[in-house]
Amino acid sequence: MFREKLRMVTAIIVVFLTVFFVSGTVYAGEKITIAEFNWSGAVVVTHVMKDVMEDRLGIPVVIKRLSLISAFSAMDKGIVDVSPEIWSPNRDADLTEYVDKKKTVEKTLLYENAPQGWFIPTKVAKEHGISTVEDLKKHTEIFDLTGDGIGDIWGGGFGWITTDVARIQIREFGLNLDPYVVEQWIFLISLKEAMKREMPILFYYWAPEWPFDVYDLTEVKFPPYDPAKWQFFAKDLARSKITCGWQPAKVYVCYSKKLKEKSPKVYQFCKQWYFPIEEVSFLITEFEDVPGNPKKDIEKVAKAWVENHPEIVNDWIKGIE
Repeated sequence: MFREKLRMVTAIIVVFLTVFFVSGTVYAGEKITIAEFNWSGAVVVTHVMKDVMEDRLGIPVVIKRLSLISAFSAMDKGIVDVSPEIWSPNRDADLTEYVDKKKTVEKTLLYENAPQGWFIPTKVAKEHGISTVEDLKKHTEIFDLTGDGIGDIWGGGFGWITTDVARIQIREFGLNLDPYVVEQWIFLISLKEAMKREMPILFYYWAPEWPFDVYDLTEVKFPPYDPAKWQFFAKDLARSKITCGWQPAKVYVCYSKKLKEKSPKVYQFCKQWYFPIEEVSFLITEFEDVPGNPKKDIEKVAKAWVENHPEIVNDWIKGIE
């Protein structure tokens, strides 16, 4: 009886191991959880990371849609392992608290010198002579999206730092504008319609993103960024005072320090991570539903990019496989 049971157990183990070895790399650890935010750059970066982790490192990945507000506390607790596309200076308060002070989160530079600011269609800029924020003061009413006679600006979605910054800039520059606060995908519908009908539209945006590849846009110039003129207090907007434009952004991939023990391979992968900004722009344009290029499946877009860029992928996984 004992021998029969032993033979049965042995047979089960052999079948189990055969299935795993035939299907790919054996991975005995926990699944890695990657945060996904609701803008296109974050989505494409998340899915490229997932493809490389699963296909090249043999590590299963779960994608969890999160808000920016909850991302750092989730990494702090180890609920989420990785958060791609964390922008500085936009999230500097979180970076300072969790990376510098608590030291429960680490960061690696994804790319830098990413521009951000306010944009309008170039045709509108030329027609009304708008190149600076002072020029804008004379023409705010033409950017009325809601039909109430007051100009609107999309500064970001709910809970975005950029939305609060836009409110402060409106106040400090004396602009007769209302914040148009909707999620990005809703705003993009408005943008496509406005550009199609050649209507004025005013909005905050950043690169890399597909509108800069598809549309002719002009940035509304603010006074150059000056730390002394950028007094932002996330918990006290009334005390905040911003009288200049944004500084060029640095973008990071952030990851829980618990990852070092949970998955040394993924931890090293994050340490070696980078992403050329022009490649992120390409992926966004491929993935998004843009004029002349219908929306594609993000997993297929990510996989095709990984297959076509072995030199970058090999840098990411060097010494890990």
